[in-house]
Amino acid sequence: MSKVVRLPAVTCAHFLAGRCLYEEHLNPGYDQGLQCSVVLKLHAMYDSFLDQADAFGLAESQARSMWERRFLELCRHDTGCQDYEPGGNEGFPNCLHGMDGLCVLRFPQCAGRCRNFSLKHRG
Repeated sequence: MSKVVRLPAVTCAHFLAGRCLYEEHLNPGYDQGLQCSVVLKLHAMYDSFLDQADAFGLAESQARSMWERRFLELCRHDTGCQDYEPGGNEGFPNCLHGMDGLCVLRFPQCAGRCRNFSLKHRG
């Protein structure tokens, strides 16, 4: 009796770096657990900053320049993520695993073709 071997999923439209993006493609942004922890932390810091700026009655231009300085300082520090690998093509945090604010490593692993397999579009 022969063993069934799964074909590689590299030609699947939902495959990326050994992970399956099918659920994300169905409902973009629905699964909050796929979001990058560094980006989530940055959003929380920004929300806190806006609350502080509002409490101190800062003008929008003052708050903007203060946040830009703070953001530049944050970009110089370690992201705090153990899985961080520099080399992404996005802005901050410039992580190899980042994809539109999501962490590819949080997607389920893909072992090969499945019932959701569909070919990547050419071009």
